Amino acid sequence: MKKNSFLIRFIDIGLIMLFGFVIISDITVRSQIELPGHNESSTGESQNILLFLEIKEANQFEITEVETQLMYDEINGLSELEEILISIRQEKQAENLDVTAVIHPQEEATMQQLVDVLDICDRIGIPKNINIPS
Repeated sequence: MKKNSFLIRFIDIGLIMLFGFVIISDITVRSQIELPGHNESSTGESQNILLFLEIKEANQFEITEVETQLMYDEINGLSELEEILISIRQEKQAENLDVTAVIHPQEEATMQQLVDVLDICDRIGIPKNINIPS
């Protein structure tokens, strides 16, 4: 019988502490986090252009604009990829368009290639998303 009374007292103390922490905790909203999505109320916002960036084997890449189906020449090397992404971003910014890269690594692509492409997008300031086939 002593074990049961100890357990009940332990539960009582635990509940009292829980309610005490709930009462003294500060649950006010301190910041407004803007969630991603389309805001129709604002006019003059730039539109978003999707670039489908395919990572192939041996540092070969292929870039296609999703809406226009414009395919850029096959790209060899990370430095060439970075130069082309910079020129695309500058060209689209002049037209008041934002660029988002959808990165699609093929099975032959290595994880290091994916990380390098993600780093390039971070350096340039291009938002990115990874499209991994299931």
